[in-house]
Amino acid sequence: MKLYNRDYNILTKEEILEWKRVKNSEKDGILFGRINKFREYPKAARHYSTLFPNNYLDIQELKNEEYISKVSQKFLEKINEQNVNERQILNFINNNQYYLIIASLFNLYDFGHHDAYLFKEFPLGNSYVVDYLLVGKGSGGYEFIFVELEKPSERIFVKSGDLGDTFTKGLRQIANWKRWCENHFLSLRETFDKCRSKSADLPSEFFSSDSTRRHYVVIAGRRKDFEKNSEITYTIRHEKRKNEAIQLLHYDNLYDLARRISGKDSY
Repeated sequence: MKLYNRDYNILTKEEILEWKRVKNSEKDGILFGRINKFREYPKAARHYSTLFPNNYLDIQELKNEEYISKVSQKFLEKINEQNVNERQILNFINNNQYYLIIASLFNLYDFGHHDAYLFKEFPLGNSYVVDYLLVGKGSGGYEFIFVELEKPSERIFVKSGDLGDTFTKGLRQIANWKRWCENHFLSLRETFDKCRSKSADLPSEFFSSDSTRRHYVVIAGRRKDFEKNSEITYTIRHEKRKNEAIQLLHYDNLYDLARRISGKDSY
């Protein structure tokens, strides 16, 4: 589940000295109180000072518009490859550490702007593995987004506009995750404990089973699949989102969302 090559629980002497230097410059202002210079911390210190150092999504990367444009374009090229499947897409994201592609899903929610984390191939006990788990903090605390990748092609919707085999498979997976979380969510505390900073305690949201804090995303198909019988498709997506907290998206949505976060202050 660790996202990066280095361990951000450990800082070098140079990083500690630079971090202290910046922190010492965070003087109290007359009008606005203490000035926070988090963005000026060394990158490693930004990670180190968060709840999950090795799973933190660094907001400073959002300012690198050239990088986000490059990553978005490479992702588009990948999903345009003939016969590409969901495992190849997942490997493409993980092997290149293009996590901002998945992190862009925070655009669809009102949390993640205070703190944002990503866990790849997150285990639900010994029963299931979630492709990606996004954890974001908003004004109401932390919430969770469980993400399932499915095929970019093959029976996304049938001719009538109803869900095809690919989305049906993804929804079955979501149903399994939901049932598991209802019965065992508290047991995830041990998994989160292994990832958290040893200088921070887990907030209550991580060990109180509140289903309203859990959201689900299934990604399958391309834009053209959704444009067939678009009225029925829209109705199905709307009902899933409203009644079951499930977003049904296509891979072009991910490309669009990734482009949208470019230059933002937070996820």
